[in-house]
Amino acid sequence: MASNVTEEEILDLLRQQLNSEKIKLWLSPYTLEDGAAGEYPEALIVKYSSSLNLPKEVIAEAIENLRQHAVAKLAARKKFQQQGIATLKVKLSGNTDSNGSKTFDVEMKLDASGFDLKKRISDQSKIPAEILKLISCGHVIEDDRQLSHQWVRHNSQVMVICLSEGEMEARSQEEQASRLARTKDAAQALANRKEDSDHDNYFIQIADQDGKPLELPDGERRALSMAMMLNEKGRACLKRKQYGEALVLLLEADGAFKLCRSEILTAVDNYAVLCLDIVWCYLCLENVSELPDAESRLTMCQDCFRRSYGDNLERLAGIKGDSSRELALYVRLYLLQGILAFYHQQHNLALTLLNKAETTLNSLQVDESKLMQVVSMGFDISEARLCLRAAGGNVSNAITKITERRERKKEIIEKEKEKRQKKRLALKLGKTADGQKVNIEVYESLVGMGFPTSAVAASLRQTNNDLHRALELLQEQPELLQLATDPDEDDDDWKGVITDSMIAMVTEVGFQPLIAREALQRYRGNIEKTVQALFACGGILPPRPSKENRPGTSRDNDEVEIELTEEQKKAVEELIKPDIPENEEDYLDLTLDDEAKFIEQYKTMLASLRK
Repeated sequence: MASNVTEEEILDLLRQQLNSEKIKLWLSPYTLEDGAAGEYPEALIVKYSSSLNLPKEVIAEAIENLRQHAVAKLAARKKFQQQGIATLKVKLSGNTDSNGSKTFDVEMKLDASGFDLKKRISDQSKIPAEILKLISCGHVIEDDRQLSHQWVRHNSQVMVICLSEGEMEARSQEEQASRLARTKDAAQALANRKEDSDHDNYFIQIADQDGKPLELPDGERRALSMAMMLNEKGRACLKRKQYGEALVLLLEADGAFKLCRSEILTAVDNYAVLCLDIVWCYLCLENVSELPDAESRLTMCQDCFRRSYGDNLERLAGIKGDSSRELALYVRLYLLQGILAFYHQQHNLALTLLNKAETTLNSLQVDESKLMQVVSMGFDISEARLCLRAAGGNVSNAITKITERRERKKEIIEKEKEKRQKKRLALKLGKTADGQKVNIEVYESLVGMGFPTSAVAASLRQTNNDLHRALELLQEQPELLQLATDPDEDDDDWKGVITDSMIAMVTEVGFQPLIAREALQRYRGNIEKTVQALFACGGILPPRPSKENRPGTSRDNDEVEIELTEEQKKAVEELIKPDIPENEEDYLDLTLDDEAKFIEQYKTMLASLRK
């Protein structure tokens, strides 16, 4: 066995051998009635020392550790049954700066709050509670809720994340906790914005696997936007190997994803990739063997990949032309499944999956010199690596694929830009008399015939988008449109007074007093314009559109734009935008270096069990 094997790995290997031989260390002769250590047969120690290639002293110490753990577990179960005091297995993950052990037990009743548990852990680890995040069964434990209402049970594993982990650029630990809160607030603010906003810089678009935007109800669009922004932020932390902060953000994204319909989550691969990222964090934080949440997430991930990509990736190949990019995800999936199988003592399955991961990984290896050759031509390293994989290492074909992909992306962006411009134009043009938005296609046809834009818009509002009636109105009675087109004639905002003498001057030329008053109000007391307009329409004023149907005011109640505060804009610029990749396939650009190391590590551990 490798000399750098950890104590935890030794315990795992020894535990598996003891379980396979049904050896119960908490019973005689290994444990006496009072719980003290009994006798360990010398033959047993020699046997395991030989099979694991470890010194006998190391094996004896490891067996005693496992025995003590088993005895303590039985005592804790009895205490919970009799007194209701649960034992929680706490593990400080990553590079947490603790003065004591990184694993310890906490005893407390489950009606305590999340903050009570956090305070206990803080007291024991000497880490400020303000910067701790607790995770159990794949959920972030909230401070103000009872533990029993947050999936915490007796003997639950509690992973502790310190938000300062690996963050050398942070000036203080408290600043990091604040940054996480600001990130969530900024993501929520962006998610609430609509695509017809005048500010493209503060709008998130959701697209399918081919890059085409998805049409979704507002509620689901907001939830998906929130989830995907937090997901991207978490994935950026993952690439920087800030696993603690990444896991917290990814689990927050998980909560937002679960607000969507299940058919949405299973129709695309976003949620599946999120689950894969979460389990990857568990592995990097050395918690895969302790969190059953990992297994259910990997099962869901595999099922979703099968639906999205096809059993043999044939659906993906049909959409994108090749499936090599997504194979990197399968390397990680097979690896994580193999590690879980290892901890479930399914050694043959574990080896099969690890070999499968290794074979797939080898097929995706990119020659470093070819990668640098493509990059030297001005291409991004991410798209260079992805397209070299897709081209089987052929530099010329890779460049062709990059160029084709950029052209497709440019075409989609142009079409979406045109679509958004039309939506904004529709908002400015207002609504028709029956409450419909002005038809942009009909509007552009009439403008193309040479009619003034304001007159065309007014004609369509009055005729409910009827092309023939609008054309007739423009050709035969253009003067009627003047009464409803001038944006300066908004009588609702005019605060002037209509006097009797003004009404008399209008009635002197033959118009009724009531009509004269209404026309004067509409034209803000301008007698000359009032008289001209009344003569033009034969003394009968056409109805004006209601306030909500006038140009620039045609948003429905659920379309009201939510403006970002300056603080939210600052948070978006500082915390979210830098981590939103321009390349939508950035999540597929895995170097696979870490995956290769884990494959080697677990294959070595499996080999030691077979000796």
